[in-house]
Amino acid sequence: MWLLLVTLMAAVLVVVLTRGRLSQLSRLRVSALWLLAAGLAIQAGLEYINFPRNQIETVGYSLLMVSYAALLAFCATNLSTRGFGVIAIGIAMNALVIGLNQGMPTKPIGSDAQGNRVFKPVQQTVKHRQAHDGDLLGFLGDRILFPRPLNELVSFGDLVIAVGLCELVYYGSRTGERSLLNA
Repeated sequence: MWLLLVTLMAAVLVVVLTRGRLSQLSRLRVSALWLLAAGLAIQAGLEYINFPRNQIETVGYSLLMVSYAALLAFCATNLSTRGFGVIAIGIAMNALVIGLNQGMPTKPIGSDAQGNRVFKPVQQTVKHRQAHDGDLLGFLGDRILFPRPLNELVSFGDLVIAVGLCELVYYGSRTGERSLLNA
């Protein structure tokens, strides 16, 4: 959650520093918003549904993969707009590692009150599970720890999505440069 807020602040800062116009973002043409809404709604719902342990890797996992399919379809529908290609790559990276491991391999680390890294066991959810030595492409899992005050583990795919969102906002904020919006 914190990464999204930091990304949005960075995107606004990019627009301001490069003399773009935030009002231009309302002119971005995006298709199939229902796919985005469906994908995000499923993922948000999965954060609040407590599946029994035996259903995490069946029902929960299936719903999670459907949400990633919807998000990737949304990006594919909008590939002609700069930024969506990079966002799709980040989403695909996350979907791939989750798909191969039936959950995002998450490194069991965190920060204590002084900012020191400490062991922090990962509670298995539909989306996350503790990383193991045998994970496929485990380096794509949640392994990057942002320091305090964020204190959040993110994946390389999450960072790619953040860069893609900044690219989308940058090009979407340009005035009179419609050709820049199309790849």
